[in-house]
Amino acid sequence: MRGAWRQRLLGLSAVSLLLAILGLALLIVVHEWGHFIVARLCGMRVERFSIGFGKPLIAVKRGDTIFQIAPIPLGGFVQITGMNPHEDFDREDPFVYPNRPRWMRLSVLVAGPFANYITASILALVMFGVYGVPSLKIEEVMPNTAAERAGFKNGDELLEANGQAVSVRNPITQVIAASGGKPVAIKIQRQGKEQIVSVVPENQSGTFRIGVKIAGGSLHQPLPFSDAVVLSARVPYDLSIHFLDGFWQMITGKQKAAFSGPIGIAQRMKQAADNGVVEFLDILIMLSAYLGLFNLLPVPALDGGRVLFLLFGSIGRRDVNAKTEATVHMVGLMLLLGVFVLVTFSDIVTLVKKLVGMT
Repeated sequence: MRGAWRQRLLGLSAVSLLLAILGLALLIVVHEWGHFIVARLCGMRVERFSIGFGKPLIAVKRGDTIFQIAPIPLGGFVQITGMNPHEDFDREDPFVYPNRPRWMRLSVLVAGPFANYITASILALVMFGVYGVPSLKIEEVMPNTAAERAGFKNGDELLEANGQAVSVRNPITQVIAASGGKPVAIKIQRQGKEQIVSVVPENQSGTFRIGVKIAGGSLHQPLPFSDAVVLSARVPYDLSIHFLDGFWQMITGKQKAAFSGPIGIAQRMKQAADNGVVEFLDILIMLSAYLGLFNLLPVPALDGGRVLFLLFGSIGRRDVNAKTEATVHMVGLMLLLGVFVLVTFSDIVTLVKKLVGMT
């Protein structure tokens, strides 16, 4: 009997890992597809659409574009003629990237992140309409903690903290960690009635906590479709604000810096898939919105960095020197790759520690 359960668990983990990989691939494809579609609509020549990096495993040519799948599943790219200043192309061709109007080039750059935002809203609409709105309930109030002294009870549903709505996507831990030990007013629902409970977080190992264990996955009833549409349209904005706030908290030292690379993200997605459809949808929504926002950051080598150079050119009514821009983007890419290597190494170390702990 034990062997049968173990075999089923291993099978579930394998399926969950596959779903995690496919989920990441979906977000990458959506992002690049956004660039591709808008580039074609703007009359630009697109030479290649690639999922993954490296020598193509599969390549099919449709029209002027080669669609390919490559073996390194860490991203993808769309090769638009003329976007890379070091490539050879006809400088007089009106359909290459540099010769198209600035508003078209801007549209192509923001199309990838915008596609991720749309995907986040669509997935949120499915989750809200079918499964309902995620909520947070207290599973256990730890003894001799701030929460116990404040009067929290098992089963209390957390609604707001200092006026901010909380959910699995906007965790109460962020508000508590940023409180600095000052009282936090938490709105709860207990036995169908709402009330405010004031609690003073305690500093535990450098992080402020109140001492409760949250039960994930509890849901309200499914929303009416009209309400689900309105709420899902706000999801990318709410998640972006939450991400920027957390990033600022890390910069100012109010919150411990914590980043995950592809390995860490895949592990989280696998765990979410193990826990069911709702958690898997929720993490896909979060990652899609974060991917869109990350690419809009004004950092060289990202879409936002290219947008910044385009805006500089618009102000001066003359494009920034292509080779200068390419050099800046190359430096930015090297820095991003360095961060990527460090984060991935940290993920591997964490994974090895977990495996050693299991033996």
